[in-house]
Amino acid sequence: MHLKGCIHTHTTCSDGKLTPQEVADVYAALGYDFIAFTDHDYLLKHDHQLLYDSVKSDLIIFHGIEHTVFEKGYVHVGHIWGVREELYVLNHLGEYDLTYEQVKERIAGVAERYPLHAVEITTKGFPEKEFDVDDIGYPRIASDDSHTRIGCGRAWIEMDCKRDPDEIIKAIKAGFFWNCYAK
Repeated sequence: MHLKGCIHTHTTCSDGKLTPQEVADVYAALGYDFIAFTDHDYLLKHDHQLLYDSVKSDLIIFHGIEHTVFEKGYVHVGHIWGVREELYVLNHLGEYDLTYEQVKERIAGVAERYPLHAVEITTKGFPEKEFDVDDIGYPRIASDDSHTRIGCGRAWIEMDCKRDPDEIIKAIKAGFFWNCYAK
């Protein structure tokens, strides 16, 4: 089955401008099959789980969190879970204002602390081409990192796999997806 998804979104459960329901509705209207709520760890509201669980949608909705990790400065690590599978992504490599070699150092440092599976090569949905190289060593994911309505639908991944949360995560870990961008 052909699937379209975004694994990095923010809601009013942290610093996003849309409620979890509104985020799901926007992505459903854009033809997505799955999304992940990845609100910031240090801003996460105490009732976030209740708000996530109350969303009514045909989308597969992954729950996750965006960890702030200190590795020679701060970086963000997305942590998403399915039923049995988990996914760790070093987010928005281009936002740290680092050289390619410094980014490689950060990736290595984070990989010592987390079971890193992929890296995000977009900043707010725009491609960061200098990081879209095989030498980076991990599957490279395009994502919105949406915080507002206008930030939704800029970048996403597509794949051919079963419509199952764990199968989607396995496909991402294996690099069995392709990146897409709005024009």
